[in-house]
Amino acid sequence: MKYGIGFKFNDKHSKEFHVVALSDDRSLLPEKRRNEFVIPGRDGVLDYGNNTYEKRIITVDLTFASYNLPDLRGLARAAAHWLSGTGLLIFDDEPDKAYRAKVYQPLAITQLTTTGETSVPFDCNPFAESPYYNQITETFTDNPHENKVRTTGTQDTPCLIYIKNIGTADISQITLTRKADG
Repeated sequence: MKYGIGFKFNDKHSKEFHVVALSDDRSLLPEKRRNEFVIPGRDGVLDYGNNTYEKRIITVDLTFASYNLPDLRGLARAAAHWLSGTGLLIFDDEPDKAYRAKVYQPLAITQLTTTGETSVPFDCNPFAESPYYNQITETFTDNPHENKVRTTGTQDTPCLIYIKNIGTADISQITLTRKADG
């Protein structure tokens, strides 16, 4: 079932372009990447499944409405320019989740008097991320020091840890340990 929803892409909201967005294509899990090999003379395949995923395609149908045909074409062209970039795709009903997205397919508009429709397939990374990145900045002088970082995601993902020395003394013997909650 399709439902109307607003969304933000490339730091602009769909309402800025006077469009109604419909989406029924936000799967819960992207397609798992196959890593199979066929060996001649052997039944079946060898599956070296390395638990990775394909890109996610999220399709959003847009409806433009205007008072006259030139305004409609202007709105459509402005939206096409907006959608030609790369950015975070954030839906109003999930403001804490963002998909890194880009549109590769050509966008056509079906025009009916002063309304127009187009379907926008966003090519996205497989998993949503936090648009806030939950960055932690901490200053400490005790040795040893422990900082617990908790994640709330549903998929194992790599992380980036930056350590910056803001003092004048050298820092040595840094140890990072990953511990699972148990």
